[in-house]
Amino acid sequence: MKAGDRVKLDFISESATIYSGKRFTGYGVLDRVEDGRVFGRLDDGTPFSCFTGDVEVIQLVDRTEEFEAFFTAQPFFKNLRFIHGDKLFDFDKGIGYRNLTVQVGYVCICKGDGEFVLND
Repeated sequence: MKAGDRVKLDFISESATIYSGKRFTGYGVLDRVEDGRVFGRLDDGTPFSCFTGDVEVIQLVDRTEEFEAFFTAQPFFKNLRFIHGDKLFDFDKGIGYRNLTVQVGYVCICKGDGEFVLND
């Protein structure tokens, strides 16, 4: 396990914070790993800290190439490309696409939700 890994987690917090007794379930990203503990944040931004045994590293499937081919075929692509130029598909590992419209589309496709697609 290392910082930047995507994880699935399920545990109940036992800390002296506002999160004590709260059940943490879902997916997130690790920020730090040390002394048998991991520190990170859920996809919704909630911070967490737990033992390494409470998280499971999941392998990411890179769907960026498939997504970008799909996205460029959409009717709104030319307008976005004109506005943002070559920076439209800027991607940072661990964060995602820098352009919010592109990132929302990518998340929708990864979750199997194609509702953002406009039909002419």
